[in-house]
Amino acid sequence: MIIYLLVILALVIIDQLTKAWTVASFDSVGQTIPIIQDFFHFTYVRNPGAVFGLGGNSGSNYLIFIAFGILGLGIFSYLFYKNDWKDRRRWLYNISLALLVAGTLGNFIDRIFQPDHKVVDFLDFRGIWDYVFNVADMCLTVGISIFMFDQFILDPRRMKADADANRV
Repeated sequence: MIIYLLVILALVIIDQLTKAWTVASFDSVGQTIPIIQDFFHFTYVRNPGAVFGLGGNSGSNYLIFIAFGILGLGIFSYLFYKNDWKDRRRWLYNISLALLVAGTLGNFIDRIFQPDHKVVDFLDFRGIWDYVFNVADMCLTVGISIFMFDQFILDPRRMKADADANRV
């Protein structure tokens, strides 16, 4: 479990350092630095909404997003705490939980400590989609994908193997 706590800590630190670099390096929101012209840019955005800006223009109070952050952090932390760390077959599940906790915590820190309670985004893949995101968003996206794969594909296989082993 300690290694996954260190992974969470490292990812949150990377997320917060890259966001701090973004705020310090850009003069204004919307400013962009092309890395690969018309494909990948660093673009400074302050996201008032959820992932991909959902709900950001609805006039919703930031306290709603803080409440969802607390809820998400609580759920993922509970799953992390209750996990069977001795079962080596669950390593992918362990990674997913670490990513989910780190991603939720990274964006939650912005909601609490940024003066406008908005999340700092800066990774802009213009050649793929219109959304700007950050390291915490990547953790959440990859984490939920791995979590779903584990729960819908791998966990039923583990349960079947356990049931078969108990019958013998």
